[in-house]
Amino acid sequence: MPEGATLDPGLKLLAELLQRVHAAVDLYQIAQVLAGHLKAALPGNPRMRSRLKTLERRLLMALEDLYLAGLHPGGAPTNAGPSLQARIGGAHEYFAQQMEEAAELLDRHEAAGAVLRAATPAVASAAASVARHGCSLFALEVANDLERLGAPPSLLFHLDGRAVWTNRALTELVENRRLDRSALQEAASRFAAPLCAALLRREAPASTSELRRRVIELGVLLRASFKHNRMGAGEALLLVEVSEARRAVELSPRELQVARLVAQHGAYATVAELAGLGLDSVRTYVRRIYRKYAVSNRMQLKARMIREGLLPPGT
Repeated sequence: MPEGATLDPGLKLLAELLQRVHAAVDLYQIAQVLAGHLKAALPGNPRMRSRLKTLERRLLMALEDLYLAGLHPGGAPTNAGPSLQARIGGAHEYFAQQMEEAAELLDRHEAAGAVLRAATPAVASAAASVARHGCSLFALEVANDLERLGAPPSLLFHLDGRAVWTNRALTELVENRRLDRSALQEAASRFAAPLCAALLRREAPASTSELRRRVIELGVLLRASFKHNRMGAGEALLLVEVSEARRAVELSPRELQVARLVAQHGAYATVAELAGLGLDSVRTYVRRIYRKYAVSNRMQLKARMIREGLLPPGT
C-alpha cells in the first residue's frame, strides 16, 4: 500500500472480522464472533436481540454441519440415515444461506452486508481448521486421562469412525490372549459406526453404559460410552472398552430380572412379590445366577453386575 494511503473501510472491517474468526478456539466462539459483528451494526432493541440470538444458534448448527461434512469428504456413508445424509449433503448450502440471511439483515439497516458475503469462504475454511484442531486436542486430553487413570483395554474413535487411539492395556490384552489385532479393531469399528452416526445426528442411544456386544469369534466383549467436550461445539468422541468375553455370562431375561431385584432389594420375599414368582422359584433362580456368576452372596452379585454394566454404579 502506498505511503499515506488509507485502507478502504469495508476491507478494514473484513480484515478485523477474519482476524477475530481465526483467533477463535472452537465453533461456538466463531458463531459468537459472527453474531457480535451483527450486533455492532444493528439496533439493540429486544426484537432484534431475539432475532440475532436465533441467527447465532443457526450459524453454530451450520458450522457444526460443515465440520461433519468435512469428516465425510466423499459424502455421507452408505449406512447413514436420511437425516445425516441430508445434513452432510446440504452443509455448505445451509451455511451459505445463514450467512446470506445475516448479510441481508445488515443491508436492510444500511450496514456492510458485503463484508459478510466476502468473508463466507474464509469463515468456512477457518471453522474446519478450528474444529479439526479442537477435536484432536480433545482426543489427546481424553487419551492422556484414560492412560493416567489406568483405563481398561480401550479404543477411542472420532465421529467419522476412525480409531485415533488405543491404550497399553489393549496391547497387553492382544499379546496375552494372542488376539488378531486387525480383526479386533475391525470388529470395534463395526461396533462404533452406528453409534458415531447417531451422535452425528445429535442423537444419543439410550443406556449407552449398558450397551454391550460380544465378539464371539475373537472372544471379547465391547462396551461403549461417549466423551463430549461441552466447552467446544463438535468435539465428541466414542470410547470402546474391550474385555474378555469369558467374564461376560449371558443371563436369560428372567434371570436378569431376578438378579437385578436381588442386587437391589436383597429380601427374597420382596423379589418374589416384584417379579410375580413364588419363593421357591426365586431361590432356584438365585442358585442358578450365583453358579453362572461364580459368586456366593448378594454383595458379590451386585459388584459383578455393576462391573458388567448391568447395574448403574451407586445402586
